[in-house]
Amino acid sequence: MKRWLILLLALCLALPAAAGAEEKLPRLTFPAANYIGYSNYDFSIQMQVNSTGNITSAKTLELRDQDGRVWAIKEFKPGTKQFTFKMALDESHKGGYDLTVWCGDTQVSTGSAYVAVTDKHQKALQRIETEEPYMAITFDCAYIETPTDEILQILDEFGIKCTFFMTGEFVLNFPESAKKIRDAGHEIGCHSLSHPHLLSYALNMRVKQVRRNVEIIQETLGVNPRLFRPPFGEFDVSISAVARAEGMEMCLWTIDSKDWDWNVKAPQVIKRVTKDIQPGTIILFHLDGYFTPEVIREVIPYYTETLGLNLVPVTEVMAHAGVELPASPYEEN
Repeated sequence: MKRWLILLLALCLALPAAAGAEEKLPRLTFPAANYIGYSNYDFSIQMQVNSTGNITSAKTLELRDQDGRVWAIKEFKPGTKQFTFKMALDESHKGGYDLTVWCGDTQVSTGSAYVAVTDKHQKALQRIETEEPYMAITFDCAYIETPTDEILQILDEFGIKCTFFMTGEFVLNFPESAKKIRDAGHEIGCHSLSHPHLLSYALNMRVKQVRRNVEIIQETLGVNPRLFRPPFGEFDVSISAVARAEGMEMCLWTIDSKDWDWNVKAPQVIKRVTKDIQPGTIILFHLDGYFTPEVIREVIPYYTETLGLNLVPVTEVMAHAGVELPASPYEEN
């Protein structure tokens, strides 16, 4: 009898503690740091279930972005071992987002995941379709700064503005030259962090190559770039998605001057960049091209006087053609 009284007393003492114990919610983790999604396609994330908590009834979990928008809702039931959010993306999802998982006012995901959403069928700019008399000269800036002053002087003599695509390393290594280009009124675009073959990289590194490039230009030059040119012109839809999520359109070129090739001498470069020029043409030069200063000094009058075209930055050609840029997360629309 004494043993039963002791057990009964212990049970009575335990009941209030159990009744008042706070319910523990499940804990989930994103299995990857970065994802790519496409508007008008289905999208899913299979979460890792770290802990099911001590829930006794189903809980409603929401996948939300940084603005609190709910992307998907699903019930989490006691004992759940696998958990997947599924949703259909539309045009309103285009952009870049940090996703987390919530149960009411409590975040139940450990950390967040970044997702970039784009139209997978949208093409990169090669030539801008327009009949308006505008074209663009562009320069890729990656390795050296030496010709900066000479090229800026030539452009200033002719009173034209161009687009300079800078790698993050160029901006960090040559900040004064980058600032001279900015202060001269030229447009600044992104050209990756370190000029690699992006397709050889896993998704996480592709994302870093784009987003870190943007950060460096913003921090050093105070500019929100609106164009991205992939090194070597190599890219796929995942790279396009990240660039557009950062508010940039993909910009290739109509004509490669090949000024980067020592075997292509100045007369050959001139011949290449003066053939079949039309409104909307985008010419690719390099800041460190072998014959670039003498070539641009000769071809600019051909574009402006002989052909009657206005040389302006790429985004200005786009504006005259009615081509819209992606929404920028860094600028008010």
